[in-house]
Amino acid sequence: MKGAAAALASRTPIALGLVGAGRWGTRYMSTLRELEGVRLALVASRSPAARERIPAGCELTADWRHAVGAGGLDGIILATPPALHHEMAMACVTSGLAVLVEKPLTLDGPSARALREAASARGVLVMVDHTHVFSAAFETLKARARRLEPPLRIRSLGGNRGPIRADVDGLWDYGPHDVSLCLDLVGCEPAAVQAHALAGAGDAGGGIGVTARLEFPGDVVAELTFGNGLPEKRRRFEVEGKDGALLYDDLAEPKLVERDSHGRLNPISVSPTPPLSRAVLAFRDAILSGCREHPSLRLGVSVVETLERIASGVGAGGAAER
Repeated sequence: MKGAAAALASRTPIALGLVGAGRWGTRYMSTLRELEGVRLALVASRSPAARERIPAGCELTADWRHAVGAGGLDGIILATPPALHHEMAMACVTSGLAVLVEKPLTLDGPSARALREAASARGVLVMVDHTHVFSAAFETLKARARRLEPPLRIRSLGGNRGPIRADVDGLWDYGPHDVSLCLDLVGCEPAAVQAHALAGAGDAGGGIGVTARLEFPGDVVAELTFGNGLPEKRRRFEVEGKDGALLYDDLAEPKLVERDSHGRLNPISVSPTPPLSRAVLAFRDAILSGCREHPSLRLGVSVVETLERIASGVGAGGAAER
């Protein structure tokens, strides 16, 4: 953000609403407290503990529809279960209110595409928070990956042992992270998908593990492993070319490392600003600049469509889709 928008952000914080005050909603509250140019003005939650979490001067309502129609807000953040995203985000679009939606955008392709079409028709900003796409380490990896000589191989490993959620399974809970990083780096959807469930994943914890092979034009292949049935927490994303590789590991320090053609590992310094803070700041900047079409929405739709294809492969016992 530059010029007048930067000056406006420093003088007059934009007013944001937040729908959902659970685990992730609480993280948004903590993040908003630390950022300049934003103010949490309204929280919609039915949780009895929400009153203790909201900042002074922030309105609390149990009705998310009141938050959408209350007026006086510059945008809304949706930190609710994915099954609710379509209805809530569509209500924001219909009201002309900018909205940042937690991943995944929706749980099916038709509703994701309907949101994108409605936002485009009404000229309303809709962004999707695929958090790791906003990380400084991935942003730097993406820029440097252009130098790698094809063929390119992408390897991604993300997930944990749990949690087990009633509203969404491990494929849709963890898959959006790995798939969004992959699609954002390559810039298109895969031409072919093959996927299957990992044998033995989650035997003790009840979760699932998924492995997927995505083939892209231009001799690019991605191998993704993710889910809530992994032995431990992991968040690694690597892209390898003929003459080197780049590795983003969100749980390591340094978070970004480059391996050159001689096999030497070179750490790369990146901004320490947390990815969630960068996502909220991107939402703030888009609102202030009058942006009506953000690339995260297009990515969000593509992620949902690709996850549907992966889920189909898992359900078919690993049959390849061509």
